[in-house]
Amino acid sequence: MSFKKSLAALAVLGTAAGFAAAANVNLYGVVDEVLVYDYKDVTSIDGQKAVDGDSSFGLSSGYNAGSRWGLKGSEDLGNGLTVSFKLENGFAADAGTLSQGGRLFGREASLSLSGNFGTVSFGRMGGVGSSCGTYDLVYAYADAFDGFDNAIGGIAMSDRYDNMITYQTPSYAGVQATFQYSFKQDTVNEASTAREGSAASDRYAAAAVTGDFGPLALVAAYEYQNRASDGSDADHDDAHTLYIGGNYDCGFAKTFVMGQYFKGLNTHELAFFDYTHGAGDDAKGIDDVSKEGVKGFGLHLGTVFPVASGDVTVAVYYVNGELEKATIGAAPATDVDLSYIGLAARYTYPLSKRTSLYAGAGYSQTKYETSKVAANLSDVKDKVAQAYLGLTHTF
Repeated sequence: MSFKKSLAALAVLGTAAGFAAAANVNLYGVVDEVLVYDYKDVTSIDGQKAVDGDSSFGLSSGYNAGSRWGLKGSEDLGNGLTVSFKLENGFAADAGTLSQGGRLFGREASLSLSGNFGTVSFGRMGGVGSSCGTYDLVYAYADAFDGFDNAIGGIAMSDRYDNMITYQTPSYAGVQATFQYSFKQDTVNEASTAREGSAASDRYAAAAVTGDFGPLALVAAYEYQNRASDGSDADHDDAHTLYIGGNYDCGFAKTFVMGQYFKGLNTHELAFFDYTHGAGDDAKGIDDVSKEGVKGFGLHLGTVFPVASGDVTVAVYYVNGELEKATIGAAPATDVDLSYIGLAARYTYPLSKRTSLYAGAGYSQTKYETSKVAANLSDVKDKVAQAYLGLTHTF
């Protein structure tokens, strides 16, 4: 009887596997655990240390690749049409908690229709300048780390957005165009009364062109943030970001270059501000709310090259800009010049086809020229350093 039950169980499993294969559904994922040392030092507007060499050491997740699991699949509809889906969950492997604001499929939740006309996708997905998911274009083409080295980065980056429609053309002689529009960027955190597509919601639009020409790959993109007419963004200017860059593979190394111009960005849309600011803002005297936002330009140069069966990635990031109409201590709102420089390096060694060991380090410094606001003020300086050792497994 036990033998018959075993045969029956095997038959059921075989049938289920057959259905899965017919539906072309795949389960995949990444688990990334890492030991991290962080260092932070902040000089405030009074010349004193707001953060005096604060350091921490502990376990974290996702330094080499964001921990995730997902389901993706497709179906051939005939006549050259294919429907596909991607449901991707993000989590912190060190704690087992959900990422992306607690969303079940916060990394991506999309349904796509493809044919001779190209591909149309609907749902939650990353913008072309987000370094996230299916439509990661700018940073995949023009950043050696494809989205910074964790605390080291600094230049402007967009995000994943809800309620998105993306259209991507077919590739013509290596050239492809992508267009995006989000009716409401953040359903979780924006007011539920803010109707999609209305002036009460933050909206996003983007266009990008990529070119693949053998060893040379190029990208140009524009992103537009249409701020809501009420709430925290009511008095904030709309944001504009332009990107241009690419990479060249010369055989022994792959070199990445990017330049960008941005205007009207919220401070948290610049990676270094989000990392170095927060609870310490009052102590440092900089208000991270600015009606006109942040404007300036960013530059990146990086390379990836093989060493001892692994890969070394090295990158430098530079930002020059200003916080427009920022509040500095008791002084009236004024423009504040800022500069950022960051340097990062990582070595990744494959232990197998699915498992990699990695180690990295980086340093950055941000300077806000607040001494120009009033004679009794000093420049604000943020210094950040990191070092880490981790393990990544894919399935």
